Amino acid sequence: MCAARVTIAAYGDSLVEGWGLAPSDALPLTLEAELIRSGVNARVLNFGVSGETAPEGLLRLPAVLAAKPQAVILEFGANDCYQCVPVEETAKALSDMIHGLLGAGAAVLLAGWRTREDLFSQYQDDPMLAGMIPLAPPFFNADYVKRFNEIHPALAERFGLPFIAHILDPLEPQQDGQPYFFQADGVHPSAAGTRVLASALAQALLPLLP
Repeated sequence: MCAARVTIAAYGDSLVEGWGLAPSDALPLTLEAELIRSGVNARVLNFGVSGETAPEGLLRLPAVLAAKPQAVILEFGANDCYQCVPVEETAKALSDMIHGLLGAGAAVLLAGWRTREDLFSQYQDDPMLAGMIPLAPPFFNADYVKRFNEIHPALAERFGLPFIAHILDPLEPQQDGQPYFFQADGVHPSAAGTRVLASALAQALLPLLP
């Protein structure tokens, strides 16, 4: 007798959707294949939308719930800090998503995002890169970075969720100092990077699955 199929929702932004990749190389299908290799009869649904912040992602919660997933990877935050969304708004949106998912009986794996103070300023003095690196939003400062980086750990503790501190941590260190696991922008995983990420997420998900 075959095990019942487990539905997992990958719910997030471009890192979930697979920006710059073929659909077959995006995280949901790569993770699905990894789970199947681990013996799980899994279906991983792609609820990723490039460019979304957590408040925008919250608007899609009814669609995620309608899919009736047994488990959800919840991944928002990169666009929030790039756009300097107020910390309170990001935290509330994530909290509301977690409430809704747990209330529907889904297990939640929270994938965080960690930002840094030099996110926008690393190349600002290089005239060769003028106009290519976005300027920091007005409120992006050390205090914002500190408070932003506390959002995901605080929510994981509050709700007792399994937690990956930074979604891209499994991709470090880079091979031979080169961004082999990333696309040219240095942020979005390459196909090879997505396979590494899928392996790490599968190991974190397995204890949550029926």
